[in-house]
Amino acid sequence: MACCTRVCLLGGRSGSGIVHPMVEGRSAEAIRDMPTGPPFGRPARTKYWILAWLAFMPIALARAENFGESDTFWQIRTGIMSLETGRIPTADPYSWTAAGEPWTLNSWGFNVVLAAVYNLGGLVGVALACAAIVSAIVGLVLLLARNLGASPAVSGWLLLPTSLLLIIWLSARPHLVDYVAVLILIIIMRRMLVAPSVRQLGGLAVLTTVWVNLHAASLLGVAIVGAVLVLAGLLKATRDRVGWLAGATAVALLCSLANPYGIGIFSQTTQVKDASTVITEWQPLNLADPLQAVPFVLGLLALVVAARRREIVLSAALLVTLAGSVTAMRIIPILLLVSMPVLMSAASHPLVLRYFESRRRMLAQCGTLAVAAVTVLVAINLHSLGRPDPATYPSDAIGSIPSGCTLFNDYMVGGLVILQRPDVRVSLDSRNDLYGADRVNKFMRFIERGDGDLTERLSGADCVLVPPSSGLAQRLRTDAQWKVQTAETASVLFIRVPAS
Repeated sequence: MACCTRVCLLGGRSGSGIVHPMVEGRSAEAIRDMPTGPPFGRPARTKYWILAWLAFMPIALARAENFGESDTFWQIRTGIMSLETGRIPTADPYSWTAAGEPWTLNSWGFNVVLAAVYNLGGLVGVALACAAIVSAIVGLVLLLARNLGASPAVSGWLLLPTSLLLIIWLSARPHLVDYVAVLILIIIMRRMLVAPSVRQLGGLAVLTTVWVNLHAASLLGVAIVGAVLVLAGLLKATRDRVGWLAGATAVALLCSLANPYGIGIFSQTTQVKDASTVITEWQPLNLADPLQAVPFVLGLLALVVAARRREIVLSAALLVTLAGSVTAMRIIPILLLVSMPVLMSAASHPLVLRYFESRRRMLAQCGTLAVAAVTVLVAINLHSLGRPDPATYPSDAIGSIPSGCTLFNDYMVGGLVILQRPDVRVSLDSRNDLYGADRVNKFMRFIERGDGDLTERLSGADCVLVPPSSGLAQRLRTDAQWKVQTAETASVLFIRVPAS
């Protein structure tokens, strides 16, 4: 009876055949010897999970203070245009090098959301909104960990070091939607595998439809659901769910087509990948880089754990994201987020819990000091919340661009010029799918080297905004046809001298 009580406390349900992963396969003696004081043994109270979640909040705000993604700026401006005109742009309205060329948006809904927030609170509001999304992501990770039987103390401590691997990916971009969507998808599919219903299919339909319109990456979700279908069909215990899972795959695929471009989402995804080869995050996995190798190894370890536990949904998600990470490193953060709940649960071993119990006070003090230190650092830099990174983005130079000027500019600053100076036409920005890899590479090489005939290469440009150390800047400093208008650490602005 005591053993049965312990199993129930740990999450097992008498007579249901479902046993908590912390007790599955353990002897009665091992179960009896497990610590039971919260939050280490029996299911912890919600407050302990809330504390683990709150401990991450300073890190979410710290990431929001580093506002440095070029995409975010032109996405806000595009969202504003959509709100003002009531339609999605179909041709490039911002540059003079690709003006009028067809332009397909892969995050039109996210752009509109960013614009609405920007209209209310400026870039500070955008930074806070994205910090809130990051907080939701962490909350979903902890919710999955709790469902898998993890300890909140162990989960909280694992969250701190893994956040160092994750934080570079938590920028104000539509990829945040993918992180949220994949975690919610896993929750829905785990429930469907246990008790399939029309309600679960409806939830999947809503999730996919919202996902594809916020960011056209929902095909990743289709792949995960399809992988769940395959794995469930391989196991005798879950073959009776294959019909429901086939329906779920069809729902995910059909709802992915519920976007302004319909079936064009397939060619759009391929186009974005091919055009973005100049971007690091689209490069294949590089195991020589610890920031890539460590998450990949953790993903492999999580897959072993999930497979041994016969966690079909998590195994499927890990297989898909592991394969995706090999192709493009931008999938690595999703792989890490899916791995964390599994590893948190696996780390909540009786020996670990017993150690945590014996070092409760010391660990609590260390955790408090760590969170306090991060909080102090965040508070010190809070005044820079939402400010474009001054090491990358010039503020005075962008403001000094003459109205209506045709600008030849560096890749990174194009997005901020589009947002802050809609009266200025840029030569380049981070919309790689619009410009294409060849054109982006050509412009970037020219700026870096400053070679060739300047008269020909800068034909049509009235202003040039490039890094002061670039080869182009060095040549323009000695060219009588150009003069320095504004010089900053990040960029220098040149104005063409009128012909006499």
